[in-house]
Amino acid sequence: MMNLRLVSLEKTSNFASELNLSFELELVSLEALNSGSWGLPLHVSEGVAVAVNLPIGSFSNNPLSLTMALRFVKQLSPKIVVSLDRGSDRTDVPFAHQIIQALHSYSGLLESLDAVNPDALQKIERYLLQPGIEKIVTGRHLSPKRTPPWRTLFSSSGFSPLAFSNFTESQAECLVQRTPVGGFHIEKRQSSLALCWQRKDLISVSVWRC
Repeated sequence: MMNLRLVSLEKTSNFASELNLSFELELVSLEALNSGSWGLPLHVSEGVAVAVNLPIGSFSNNPLSLTMALRFVKQLSPKIVVSLDRGSDRTDVPFAHQIIQALHSYSGLLESLDAVNPDALQKIERYLLQPGIEKIVTGRHLSPKRTPPWRTLFSSSGFSPLAFSNFTESQAECLVQRTPVGGFHIEKRQSSLALCWQRKDLISVSVWRC
């Protein structure tokens, strides 16, 4: 998984370089947020635009830490906050429903990978699916109470959803069309874009500002 993160970072850095943009990545430990030891926000130089990537799935084993993370993010005064949401990330539904949604989400992911890269299935099952399901079970054991929907937490913390531009939507469609196999498509949902496989949601993305 660390190799995948490094590859993603390299691709993002190369893309920024092609646009003549200076790019720097800062990682924040969720454990530090939970312990309250994160202290002051990260140092941001004047004139530097801050963008925050906040995957909702990172908080599935401790939903309450999302509120603390949003408080921390707001102090950074970011230009934009990007959130990624999967069907398995919901903690506002009963535990049984969450497990069913997670299995549905993961089955769609496996089917799509089987069509694109069947050789990677075993690694995905071992390093993504199994830990993901274990994290869901552990998270609900530690925090059995249902939490408000994550979008409600964003709004109550002072964040507002932004609409995607036509250019962004066309870029998403273009990337999907470059996939070597069919079956993938983009669906627009109010203030989010969803990547789907054979009408099954894989992941959705939304952008926010504070």
